[in-house]
Amino acid sequence: MPELAQHLKMGNNVTFASDTVIGDHVTIGNNVTFYPGVTVQEGCTIFDGAVIGRPPLSAGNTTRPVNSSPRPLSVGAGSVIGANAVLYTGIQIGTNVLIGDLASIREGCVFGNQVVVGRGCLVMYDSRIGDRSRVIDGAILTGNMVVEEDVFMGPGVNSVNDNDVYLKRYGLEDFSVKGPIIRRFALIGTGANLAAGIEVGMGAIVAPSAMVTRDVAPWTIVAGVPAKFLKDVQPEMRERILAHFS
Repeated sequence: MPELAQHLKMGNNVTFASDTVIGDHVTIGNNVTFYPGVTVQEGCTIFDGAVIGRPPLSAGNTTRPVNSSPRPLSVGAGSVIGANAVLYTGIQIGTNVLIGDLASIREGCVFGNQVVVGRGCLVMYDSRIGDRSRVIDGAILTGNMVVEEDVFMGPGVNSVNDNDVYLKRYGLEDFSVKGPIIRRFALIGTGANLAAGIEVGMGAIVAPSAMVTRDVAPWTIVAGVPAKFLKDVQPEMRERILAHFS
């Protein structure tokens, strides 16, 4: 039987797995589904239509191997899961995390504390987002991507993890991927595109609609297609950010 703590507020047609664990003072909307292995800590809110712990399932035609086995999923205290959001199995979510309506978070992702993932965002498998980072509406974070702490990613940012998909899609090369790495304090502008394996350095700024095909040095600003060095971040701005977190 599911383990449901006191002071649970629950809507209609909520489906629990037999091992679901729900903490105290949790609010669950209508038509929410919990798959096996899910723990929701105290003070969380889950809006209507959310699916928590969904297993991935291949129709046998995917290049990437898919493990459909259930794995533990934990939603940290005080977090909010938006309406019709889908959280796959094996996800770890920190405290006070906000996941917007219609977001899709794939298996194996790890979110730190106070992360924001906006409406309609897609975060692919095994990606990591550090404390206080914000990913705004409609962004696509590819699989195996790393976003460190205090990063801001604007609406509609796109990223990929494979620059050699031409042959891999036919199984003519071994499957391997490497997502971008976004270092602490970086800012990725609206609609920017990030190529596989690139690194955006600490405190760097990627201008809106830029196409990043190579590494971006720390505390620099890049723009254009392909993205090129524009100028350095102003020393005063850098110092204010570092002092704020010292």
